[in-house]
Amino acid sequence: MLNLLTAERIKLFRSKKLWIVLGILSLLPIYQSINSKITVHYGTKLVQAIDTVINGATGILMIEKNGLTILLVMSAFISFFIGEEFQNGTIRNALSLGRIRTHYYLSKFVISALLSLVGVIVMTAIGMISFSVVFGFGDVAGISDYFSFAIKSFSTLYLLILANVSIYVMISFLSKNSGISLIWSFLYTIGTGFGAGIFQQTKHFKYVTNWYTESFLFYSDFARPADITQFPEMIMVSLITIVLSSTLGILIFKRTDIK
Repeated sequence: MLNLLTAERIKLFRSKKLWIVLGILSLLPIYQSINSKITVHYGTKLVQAIDTVINGATGILMIEKNGLTILLVMSAFISFFIGEEFQNGTIRNALSLGRIRTHYYLSKFVISALLSLVGVIVMTAIGMISFSVVFGFGDVAGISDYFSFAIKSFSTLYLLILANVSIYVMISFLSKNSGISLIWSFLYTIGTGFGAGIFQQTKHFKYVTNWYTESFLFYSDFARPADITQFPEMIMVSLITIVLSSTLGILIFKRTDIK
C-alpha cells in the first residue's frame, strides 16, 4: 500500500493536472475578493447569508461559497487521474506485480482525498487573507467562540467534499474511461445538487434530500445557528456516503475484467 502511494505521489507531482487544480483553487478567492470590492465600490452592500464570505473571519466558509466549483474541479481531476490508467493500460502494470486491487483502489482514493484537502486549505487560507486585506478580518455575526466555530465548520465542509470525492472515485473505477466518468460525475453533481433544491420544496420528499451531501453544501448557511446544529448530521451522512461508495467501488472493481 505504501509503495502504491509513493508511486502515485511521484506520478502526481509530475502531472500538470495537480498544478491546474491548485492554480484554480488558489486564484479563485483572490478574484472573488477583488470582485466583491468592486461590487461594494458601486454601492452594493455584502450580506453574509447571500454572499457567504464578506470579511476575513467568514473566509473560513470559502468551501461553502465555492462548493460547486470545487466539486466540478475535483470530478474532472479524478476522472482523468483514474480513467487514464485504464485507457493507457498502466493499471495492468500494477496489478501484474501482485498489487491487491483493494489497495490499488484505496491508493487512488487517498491521493484524491489528500489533494482535495490541500486544495481547500489553500483556498481557505488565501480567501481569509484576501478578504482581510480588502474588508478587514471582522467577525462572524452571532459567533462568540470563533476558533471552535472555524474548526467545526471547516472540518464539516471538508467531509462534505470528501464524500463526493469518494463518489467520483467509484464512478471512475466503474466507467473505466475519462470521458464517460466525467459525464456521469457531472450528471451526479448537478442531479443531486440542484435536484435537492427542487425536492426541498415538496412536503413528502423534503427530508430525503438530507441524505445527499450536496443538499447541505449548496443550501445550508454554515454561519446560521440553526444550520450549525446540523453539523453532526452532516458528518454522519458524509461518513456513511464514504463507507458505502468505497465498499461498493471496491467490490465491483474486484470483479472487473481488466483487458
